[in-house]
Amino acid sequence: MTKRAALTVGIAAILVALLAAQAEELKDVHGVIEAVNPRNGWYGIVPDGDRGTRYAPDRLPDDFKKDGVRVVFSGRVGPTDPNARTWGIPLTLSNIRVESSR
Repeated sequence: MTKRAALTVGIAAILVALLAAQAEELKDVHGVIEAVNPRNGWYGIVPDGDRGTRYAPDRLPDDFKKDGVRVVFSGRVGPTDPNARTWGIPLTLSNIRVESSR
């Protein structure tokens, strides 16, 4: 792949991630739970459609606090502070369930 093609792909990936992050409402998104700091009970959700995006749910039920659990979730994306470094995009969960077999 040429440098120009790689740059184009990179820019496209960034734009897709930004557009996904700006969506206010997520509905029935498939993803996987990722342990960020399990000792402190900190887990995130990585959506299948954009593995570069990470959501930091506001309240994840204990039953879902297991690295690698496949889930389907819905919620509202919260605002991000451009001056703060965070692991993921704030997400207020409205629904989450274990994904049934595909």
